[in-house]
Amino acid sequence: MIAGLTQNGIARLIGESTALPVRTVEPEPVHHDKEAAAYDAMVRRHAWLLNRPFVKMVSRLPLETGRVLDVGTGPGWIPIELALRKPGWEIWAVDASEDMLVIARRHAEEAGVADRVHFVLGNAVDLPFTTGWFDVTLSHFLLHHIEQPADLLDGLARVTRGGGRILVRDLIRQPRWKTLLLSAFTKLVLGYSKEQLQMYRESLASSLTVAELREALRGSRLCMASVRGMAGLELVISA
Repeated sequence: MIAGLTQNGIARLIGESTALPVRTVEPEPVHHDKEAAAYDAMVRRHAWLLNRPFVKMVSRLPLETGRVLDVGTGPGWIPIELALRKPGWEIWAVDASEDMLVIARRHAEEAGVADRVHFVLGNAVDLPFTTGWFDVTLSHFLLHHIEQPADLLDGLARVTRGGGRILVRDLIRQPRWKTLLLSAFTKLVLGYSKEQLQMYRESLASSLTVAELREALRGSRLCMASVRGMAGLELVISA
């Protein structure tokens, strides 16, 4: 509720339906050259909102030493921050963009953790790792890029040992009126560029609802996982 209005009231006020649009799948982006650099700059500028809440969540896991995998790492800030917080963790990080990994490796060198963070070029749904190799497996804002969510969920389950942990954070698809409000916030408050704003809208359109995700989980190797929403904007899978 905002200023005494329900969500339905806000939608009526701006002349929009509360119905959810059909999911429009956004392919996994492979950022090259200037795109990779621009994305890196955006993530660094808004780390307090984008990465840091997830890093804090993962840091609370009761694991002193172990192997950790970050799938869809982008410019590598999540594994780097985790390595700084968790000196006993050996971390691997996968991304489909070699240009993004070049940036990530440079950041790891500058942060002094390049010996414990290993960046690997790879496909998120065909992970190049041995079954059960990792103690903890992570995915941050990647799931909405995957056409069949169970493909990513099964892959995460395969490479995680029995008794290990899996954490996934992603967006929740919103009705058009809420997408308009969120777009205005990202433009006016966060200062997103035209290209970044378009990417954000496409990501929202491609994301799942909590109900859709639970259905995907039932058909995957993570059928026992829990799902919780965060402020109606994001979801977290924990297994």
